[in-house]
Amino acid sequence: MTGIVGAARSLLAADIAARLQRPVVIALAQETDMVALLRDTLALCPEIPCLLLDPDNLATVKKLKEVNPDASAVVVTSHSSLGKPAPASVPDENLARTLSLNQSQPIEGLVEWLEQAGYEHVDLVTEPGEYATRGGIVDIFPEDSRQPVRTEFLDSLVISLRTFDPLSQRSTGKISKTDIYTRRRPGPSDITAATLLPNRSILISESRLPGLSPAVTLTTDADADFNLGCSKAPGFLGNFKLLRRELESPGHRYFISCSTEERCERLRRLLGPKPDYLITGLSTGFTCSESAAKRHHDYTLLTERELYGAPGRSLVRHRFKGLPIDSLVALRPGDYVVHVDYGIGLFEGTRRISHDQTEKDYLSLRYAGSDRVYVPVENLGLLDRYIGAGKEPVRLDRIGGRSWLLAKAKAARASAEYAEQLLETHARRNLTRGHAFAPDGQWQAELEASFPYQETRDQVETLAAVKQGMESPRPMDRLVCGDVGYGKTEIALRAAFKAAVNLKQVALLAPTTILCFQHYTTFHQRLEPFPLRVEMLSRLISVPRQKQILADIAAGKVDIIIATHLLLNPKVRFRDLGLLILDEEQKFGVRQKEQVKQIKASVDVLTLTATPVPRTLYMTLAGLRDISTIHTPPPGRREVRTEVTPWNDSLITEHVERETNRDGRVFFVHNRVQTILSVAARLKRLFPSLDIAVAHGRMPTHQLEQVYLDFAAGMHQILLSTAIIESGLDIPNVNTIIVDRADRFGLSDLHQLRGRVGRSDRQAYALFLIPARREITPESRKRLSALLAYSQLGSGFKLALRDLEIRGAGDLLGTRQHGHIARVGLNLYTKMLKEATAHIKGETVAPEPELKLSVSAFLPEEYVSDAFERAALYRRLLSLETEAELAEFKAELVDRFGRYRRVVGRMETKRTVPSDGTVAQSEIRTSEGNLRSERGGSSLPDSASSAPSAVENLFKIALVRIRARKLGLLKVTLRADKATIIGPEQTTTFDSNIDQLLSRLSRNPV
Repeated sequence: MTGIVGAARSLLAADIAARLQRPVVIALAQETDMVALLRDTLALCPEIPCLLLDPDNLATVKKLKEVNPDASAVVVTSHSSLGKPAPASVPDENLARTLSLNQSQPIEGLVEWLEQAGYEHVDLVTEPGEYATRGGIVDIFPEDSRQPVRTEFLDSLVISLRTFDPLSQRSTGKISKTDIYTRRRPGPSDITAATLLPNRSILISESRLPGLSPAVTLTTDADADFNLGCSKAPGFLGNFKLLRRELESPGHRYFISCSTEERCERLRRLLGPKPDYLITGLSTGFTCSESAAKRHHDYTLLTERELYGAPGRSLVRHRFKGLPIDSLVALRPGDYVVHVDYGIGLFEGTRRISHDQTEKDYLSLRYAGSDRVYVPVENLGLLDRYIGAGKEPVRLDRIGGRSWLLAKAKAARASAEYAEQLLETHARRNLTRGHAFAPDGQWQAELEASFPYQETRDQVETLAAVKQGMESPRPMDRLVCGDVGYGKTEIALRAAFKAAVNLKQVALLAPTTILCFQHYTTFHQRLEPFPLRVEMLSRLISVPRQKQILADIAAGKVDIIIATHLLLNPKVRFRDLGLLILDEEQKFGVRQKEQVKQIKASVDVLTLTATPVPRTLYMTLAGLRDISTIHTPPPGRREVRTEVTPWNDSLITEHVERETNRDGRVFFVHNRVQTILSVAARLKRLFPSLDIAVAHGRMPTHQLEQVYLDFAAGMHQILLSTAIIESGLDIPNVNTIIVDRADRFGLSDLHQLRGRVGRSDRQAYALFLIPARREITPESRKRLSALLAYSQLGSGFKLALRDLEIRGAGDLLGTRQHGHIARVGLNLYTKMLKEATAHIKGETVAPEPELKLSVSAFLPEEYVSDAFERAALYRRLLSLETEAELAEFKAELVDRFGRYRRVVGRMETKRTVPSDGTVAQSEIRTSEGNLRSERGGSSLPDSASSAPSAVENLFKIALVRIRARKLGLLKVTLRADKATIIGPEQTTTFDSNIDQLLSRLSRNPV
């Protein structure tokens, strides 16, 4: 049979299965096409069961056994899969575990089975093959599932089954049943996987199969027995003008397949209602002629591959280890902290303390001498991590001394003076009149519709903010921070296009020749359908050509210029520059940045970075620049598995062979030109059969360019290079990078290098080689530790924050502010600066109220077992600003950890006051006052440990803080049924409990 292509194969298989009521097996020549065809079949024929035959996946093997031989079904497989050995027989009770609603299932038995089945126990479930337990909750990510499952137990009864989002950890839907398949792979049997095919199945094959007799063989031969008349659909490559003309063809019907409703709506606005739109996300389209369709009209099915030249991808949620950015500074033992009242101390951990017939979690802070302060969780807003101003040793403050009070007063005066300077600078920029760009037009819609991928939520929000800034008469200055490969270039391209169609020139500055060349290629391809001139200025361009381009820029003949630092020459003149784009601004030197400042005085500025330098980061955190962050990874992206180790030939061999065995290629970075050839010789001895290319910045320009092009074309398996590949070299088939002497790189450089791999849906690996541990400086160890800690997707901004801690704030605000930052810490100084700025503006800043509430409040270990997770939850809870946010937090807590009233009721009723084992002390100081303790502690009565009230009281404390901040109160205390409210002008005391206090705060309390 001929004349059957693309998604038409799915229609053929499903039609035969439905007509004959028998299973149909379609065997593809290429194994890589299996998943696409499976998705096509599921999208086009959702009413027909469809599954994959993969002998390495036990879940599909079990499902094949359940296929009814007398009913329609479609099985997708490949020639190579059919020839693989079938797995050895596995008893059903070991193969899978079924969970269903209202099922009696001991939680201990389920956990035991998961361990035996090869599932990994983690704190947070984010990837297939993981599980987590929290009280009566078991989270499981089944091996063959798209979403993890949350199972909630009441004793041994399953009372809830629901799917959840691994990114937000929130439930997404209820289900009644799920199958959990083992991850253990049995050994191969002596029969092939072809014996697993359902009985009475009809085999359709692409080309002939040895040993099997297909009922239908698909071919491209013209002399086949049947011709269904389907051919490859035409490609439009973003040319919507041509497509609109084709849609007007009489007697021909068009169907357009879109991956999402948003993309469909965008195309509908461009193309009108004439084509039929399908929300299916098919892989490839086809055209069917009238002769084949008989009584039907000719028709064409177009997918995003034909529209854009690349397959569209739907957004998929991915691994999300770690905490959100605002929880990054959650404390760890050994960190220096700053308390507003007590100064710089050392955080020792979180402790449960009983005091005054109540029980609460406190943060233990050690100060100079043997002084300790225990800060209750409700006063977390009064302290923060200490970030100094460099390498000066940190000196702990002494409780009761005057040093801290004097330091705070001096820093407050300095911040007020500096706030006046900042406001004056900010006012001058506000008074500068920029160009207000017009709203988006038809061309902008066509350009954005030509983007072949689904925008992430963060991309959409960032684009909206950039456009709003460009349409404002005030010059825009926005920083876009997102990991390498997260879509920053698309944002820059759309902003550049918006400026160019408004008859303004655009300059994009890139730090390296390679990145400049890559941007030029991207812009030139995407903007080719539009009458815009895009040029490149770098050392890849001959000197005579450079002079001509510069003359054309001055004459206004160039709309968009993409250049390296050559554009910063004072002789360069623009006729009408409207937008300046800086990519990877951390790579420009100080002198170059000063030249940039002269250019950007009255034009819109868009800065792109994965890891902003500390000064830029601080300016954005302090509110002096606008910032947009992109955390959501692109579809199909995986976390890069990162390892730090001394040079090891066998480990290097393992990484290289694993990559080359899957037809991939490898980056090997050695950043010394003098010794790079000796490293090449060493690699050649390890891999004599592989082709190794060498590249570094001292090579002639055209030779360097040819090496890159040859490597991208697959002519070399290993590219040994200096760090010039750090920015700009984007090859999806390179998914292993090895970096020699990683200790000599900065944190931003290491993160950028790691970002060169993992730009496809393949698992990527990064191996950082270091010398013996004793040869590494403490700062290098901190950088490498941060790189390992933040290896997850979207970690660039977090790494920049960590870099700010490691390097210190330095002279971010100039030498006059250096000493104040070093003394009180960057975070507290920033708060003082914001308050001073608001005061000068006449704005009101809500103070952080001091709370002293004698109620038992904590998250029991039986409910949230991980101490770090509890600390993060405390921090989030005590930073909420509205009652709506508090209600959402409570719902999330119940969703993730279960019904706390039932779970925490199992906690012990005996709690003791902790005492330090190394310091003899008879008195412990808390920020609520002094309390007596003895070694061994004293127990609380059972009533004080009432678990439900402990968690509920925690929410009530958060609500007290929210209402107190809203009212501008300075302090709220509750002790011995007496409440005291201290406002800016009045103090009120009255009889009360926690509920009555909340009621009073909802009205006029003073």
